[in-house]
Amino acid sequence: MTSNSLPKPSQHNLSRRLIVRFLNKLYKKLPSKELPKSIDSIIIFAQEKLGDAILLLPFLKALNETFPGIAIDLCCTSYNRKIFEGIPFLRNCVSYRPYNLRLLKLIRSERYDVLYNPKSGPSSTFHYLTNKINAKIKICLNDDYNNPIYNVHLPNDNKKHIAEKYCELLFCYGLKSPVENWLPEYFYQFPSTIQERDYVAINISAGHSKRKYPYEKWRKVISHILHVSSMEVALFCTKKEIKDAQRLKSIFQDKVHYPLNSPDLYHASGIINESAFLISLDTSLIHLAAALQKPIIGLYSNDLLNYTRYKPYNVLSKNIKSNTDLIRDIDPNDIIEYYDQMIDKIDKAST
Repeated sequence: MTSNSLPKPSQHNLSRRLIVRFLNKLYKKLPSKELPKSIDSIIIFAQEKLGDAILLLPFLKALNETFPGIAIDLCCTSYNRKIFEGIPFLRNCVSYRPYNLRLLKLIRSERYDVLYNPKSGPSSTFHYLTNKINAKIKICLNDDYNNPIYNVHLPNDNKKHIAEKYCELLFCYGLKSPVENWLPEYFYQFPSTIQERDYVAINISAGHSKRKYPYEKWRKVISHILHVSSMEVALFCTKKEIKDAQRLKSIFQDKVHYPLNSPDLYHASGIINESAFLISLDTSLIHLAAALQKPIIGLYSNDLLNYTRYKPYNVLSKNIKSNTDLIRDIDPNDIIEYYDQMIDKIDKAST
């Protein structure tokens, strides 16, 4: 497969596929139906990753605006629930992982106009919930694993960004692309912990071994930033990268701000929001920065399907794709070149 070709979206766990195919044989295939002219109540499934949760927010806002007064219930995980639970127009925000009493009560008591599963690909959890939840119409993105248990199968274009794939339902009701990025107000409640400084936010946390970027290359990039501009650096990392962050701090001293005292996404959003822009590996912070409308330099592998789905959405960005499936193979000089270009754009925009 070349770096310019789209791989088939079939990288799912084999056991999950087998479970879902088995479950499909247990349930009666639902008849096809037309989309309703209006929706008064809906239950939506949210994927478990933080980046996916952030990318679902534009859909939720647009849904509430398209159908004013609609009753919206959201199924998510306890891990990403903090992203959703403060949204004022959500009626219920309940966890499907772990399975709990609140969700059981909803399943037993509610009858929805629509159940919407915007995930493409097999999910045994969503499969089970779809069969248990009472809804007049059950809607999914067109997928062999999902089709038998849904009434409506929407387009599932793998060349679309995830934020737009989530909005396929609303495109049927007149929503136009690109959709508007959005974060709830509570993401803006914490100001940056870095005061009276001009800084660039850099996220060195990888989330996956293939996304890790070497310490020596980060050192070269940060050294350039501090030598050619008055910018300082705010350094994000997780426990896996603490040693690298500490080494960078020891070299560059007070020009590198670490640790950042950002225990959650709310505090991180304050730091990113007051930065000049974000340099980041392919993680959820890219989607957080895009929602904040902050410029981004994103680092990606040569996985074109992943890049198409998860590149920065509807925001100024300069993205670097590795020639291999490893982000570590990106030349730091490419990041430096893009940094200089981004600084130049920001300087011209401010004059």
